[in-house]
Amino acid sequence: MMDFNSMKKWIMAGGLAISMFAGSATAQVIGGDVAIDGSNDDVIFLGGEIDVRGQINGDIKGVAGSIRVNADVTGSVQLAGGEIDVAGTIGEDLDLAGGDLQSRSNVSGDANFAGGDIEVSGAIGGMLNAAAGNVEIDSQVAGAAKLAGGYVETSRASRVGGTAEVVGGEVHLAGEISGRVEIEGGEIHLSGVFLDDVDITAEEVYILEGTRIVGALTVQSGQEPVIADGTSFGSYEYEYSDFNFGAKDWENVDFDVDFNAPTGIFGLFIPGAVFLLAALACLVAPGGTASVARRFRERPVVSGFIGFIGFALSPIFLITMTVLLAITVVGILLIPIMWIVFWPFMLLCMGFGAVAIGDMAFNRRPDEKTLNLGMRLLSTFVVVAVFAALGAVPVLGVLTGFVLLFIGFGAWLLSLGKRRDVTPALASDAAV
Repeated sequence: MMDFNSMKKWIMAGGLAISMFAGSATAQVIGGDVAIDGSNDDVIFLGGEIDVRGQINGDIKGVAGSIRVNADVTGSVQLAGGEIDVAGTIGEDLDLAGGDLQSRSNVSGDANFAGGDIEVSGAIGGMLNAAAGNVEIDSQVAGAAKLAGGYVETSRASRVGGTAEVVGGEVHLAGEISGRVEIEGGEIHLSGVFLDDVDITAEEVYILEGTRIVGALTVQSGQEPVIADGTSFGSYEYEYSDFNFGAKDWENVDFDVDFNAPTGIFGLFIPGAVFLLAALACLVAPGGTASVARRFRERPVVSGFIGFIGFALSPIFLITMTVLLAITVVGILLIPIMWIVFWPFMLLCMGFGAVAIGDMAFNRRPDEKTLNLGMRLLSTFVVVAVFAALGAVPVLGVLTGFVLLFIGFGAWLLSLGKRRDVTPALASDAAV
């Protein structure tokens, strides 16, 4: 029922990390406690506690532990942090990811939220997407709304101009929804005005007094809904379905993964795995690995910094995806796979880092030629061998491993979507 591809905008932490320092902007700030009062340019920051006020003639993008924005922004706002509070006006889209999110702003475009607790008020000119453990909406939404969480509530003052798709353990819908409504969850409470059809698949359904449904009410549940006096709907159909909302069975899912490296963390296992994955990447996608190496050569510092930010934000991505997948029975089966695949991907990023450093060390004339496959593998092997040797010193080995990871992850992120403009001459040089 829920189109999770459309929810991918919620998980924008990786994209935020790319856009933060990869693009051109004049107002870039790094600091522990920063206050910004107005700007005629984009505001891009990384800090512990950020306070943005006044008129911002551009975008706001940032990562911080605590973020407060009370500003009139002509562009878009993209933020990730532990606590985020946004007020004022936003000329384009609003994207927030973090622990405790509160938006009291008037947004002209779409609003997308992913976090632990979400409170949304103010007007939204486009779509509203929100996924969290706790979602509370008290907003005027011109477009459609897609909501997912352990607890989802829309207030009596809320309005949704388009369709609504809701998934949650406990759902309370009041206010007014103009379009078709689809709900899936454990316990559903309706007490608002619905101007189109309402389809519900749930364990328990309660239609409260004063609820008005202009279209058809269709319920699939293991028990008939409780319908209070004083309700109205165009038509009503109940179908028995032994439905068990997936979120109630999380405790029955085993997430344990036993993994024992035969020679220790920084023995031969990890360097060997890094080289093997890098070699496979060079064989299967030579253009892609060459693009990663070029992006690092073009922006070596930026690559490492973006890799660091992306790695730091990866827990937010994993936790949010776990929440989204766990609300469906099929999705629960994908959660262990996602967590298992994450670690080989980190090793592959270390391999990309070795490829990038090897290319910089061995390819002295990058404007005229690129390394052929043999030299690419040799240069990567030399870098991995140095990494393995440094692994004999625990602290130095760990630091070296993280350097490779950040460089490879950042260069890979920068290479996404880039046109691989390899000329025929260079392509022939790359052949074995």
